[in-house]
Amino acid sequence: MQSKYTIKRNTVKKVIKSSSSANEEIKSSSITRKSLSDEIHINIITSSHVDTSNSSRLLSPIAAEAKKHTLSQKRRRHAVRNLTLKSAPPVPTAPKDPKVRRRQWLLSLIKTHLSRIDVPFLALSIILCIVGLLSVNSATKSFDTSRYVIVQAFGVILGLLSALVLSVIDYRSFISKYRLIIGFNVALLLITYIFGSSVTEGTNSNWIDLGIIKIQPSEFAKLFFIYSFAVHLSQVRERMHKFSTVLTLGIHAAIIFGLVLLQRDLGSLTIFLVIFICMCFAAGISVWYYIAGGTALVCVSPFIWSHLNEYQKNRIMLCFDETIDPLGTGIRYQQLRSQTAIGNGGIFGTGYTQGSVTQGVADHLPAKHTDMIFSTFCEEWGFIGAITILILTSILIIRVFKIAHSCGNSIGRYICVGVASMLMIQVIENVGMCLGIMPVIGITYPFLSYGGSSILSCLLAVGMVLSVSTHMDDSMFK
Repeated sequence: MQSKYTIKRNTVKKVIKSSSSANEEIKSSSITRKSLSDEIHINIITSSHVDTSNSSRLLSPIAAEAKKHTLSQKRRRHAVRNLTLKSAPPVPTAPKDPKVRRRQWLLSLIKTHLSRIDVPFLALSIILCIVGLLSVNSATKSFDTSRYVIVQAFGVILGLLSALVLSVIDYRSFISKYRLIIGFNVALLLITYIFGSSVTEGTNSNWIDLGIIKIQPSEFAKLFFIYSFAVHLSQVRERMHKFSTVLTLGIHAAIIFGLVLLQRDLGSLTIFLVIFICMCFAAGISVWYYIAGGTALVCVSPFIWSHLNEYQKNRIMLCFDETIDPLGTGIRYQQLRSQTAIGNGGIFGTGYTQGSVTQGVADHLPAKHTDMIFSTFCEEWGFIGAITILILTSILIIRVFKIAHSCGNSIGRYICVGVASMLMIQVIENVGMCLGIMPVIGITYPFLSYGGSSILSCLLAVGMVLSVSTHMDDSMFK
């Protein structure tokens, strides 16, 4: 490479001639610095050639630092990385065996469903069932048979399995068939009225004797009524304040009420009436219709009174007139023994299976394992136990109301209100019977009282509520 430099008035022009390329003239008013190994600069003062390829004293600080950085980058040794490639994960493939695919699908469905189920509500129901089993075992200890505990345990197991199955099924699947459900409910109550029998002589005829066991269809009729009436309310919610709409709702309820009244089942009739009132209130029916309904009920009360048995009339009148049985040896005997058992429990109770009234043989508490199970529990666990069981039941009912409030579907909301009102009136009436402040009309305590039909209907109601809660996300926009 050949170079030629010309100095003129402190201005340096550099002309580069190359044998391998054409001549180029660089138009610049300053000295062009080169970073080549043969770079040569001219000292303007002495006009001498200075080799600055290995020196940075004549460079500006910024240029010197840049050159130093360039040299250090060239001398730096880059670390050698040893890369180890891992084998790719196997691509998931569906099993070829249809049985294996079906099993995996079922397991995935169960896992998804369990993650959405209302665990606190289900846990409370199981706890109450366990308490009921223990109470029935204690109350029937003097009977010298384990049949009652076996039947109750079978009812609990069958009821829990049925509740889990119902929780999987979408409760909206039978909306279009609600008229068939009404017809089935009417047929069930008609069969009970025609072929029904009494547990004891002179009581209401609302039991079907299957030989091995007796069932009470009215317990399941309550659930059919809750579902069908919830769908009916949802179908007419846009015209709820019209008289024709309220009239059709009243006819729907009156058919069921009339069939229950024909069986002389005053306890079930009370439960149906409370369910009807609470569900109508949740639907937003005007208060004037309640006033009209109350007036109509007063008008038909003589007809209802005439269809009650003599002992039912005396039980109702006993709350207002104790002279019906002043010595307490007849119709008042059960309530007096119940009050004695509750008072005998005191604060902490007599202990499990240690109640003198409950375990008595000659002077025991009548219906101590069914209608009076709360008195049995109070005697053994005292006031503390009674408050505990009432708190647990109240939490369960409040939980149902909370699910109803969170549900975005009107049918699911009405179902939860119906179930909550059913459990609520049963607890209130049963505790009132045991305390002697309400008539004894044969209402069991939910989950505690002995009875296959009773425990099974309670757990089926739990399954209905679980179905609403597990399908709540799907129902928000439906």
